[in-house]
Amino acid sequence: MDNLPRLSFYSSGILLITAAVTLFSAEFLIKVGDPGITGFFFLTGFGLIYMNIVFVISRRFMRRENGPSQVPKIFAILVGSVPVIWVFIFDSGLTQIQQIVYAVTVSFGCVLGAYFGHNAGLKAQAKFKKQLEEYLSRTQSSSDNLSESNVSENKS
Repeated sequence: MDNLPRLSFYSSGILLITAAVTLFSAEFLIKVGDPGITGFFFLTGFGLIYMNIVFVISRRFMRRENGPSQVPKIFAILVGSVPVIWVFIFDSGLTQIQQIVYAVTVSFGCVLGAYFGHNAGLKAQAKFKKQLEEYLSRTQSSSDNLSESNVSENKS
């Protein structure tokens, strides 16, 4: 794999970011167990946070890839595993059912983030390639003009 150093860099970074978000938001896990709309909003918020992490990192990684890749799925697994493991280790006051619902919500968010991040990354790839081609054609034409001016100066 050509991008193994990039993949390891992104993976370590995503694990650190996810661990930090999980640790800082651990005090709000009890709100997931609240009855009614409050618990629903906190549960949805956790899913959206982890979805956004996977989306952003997948789109950014895919920008420099060449074609479709399975890397966003790896990112989804890495991001999803940290809070899911944490909710079962950390004594947050959630019941077993609430822990499972939380784990499913975070996992679903990570899967959606990988899907949308992959698609956005493919669009970013096309845009990046177009910009790179324009840049290379400009630099090629400017170097041709420069070499022509050097040749004409040498003749005079």
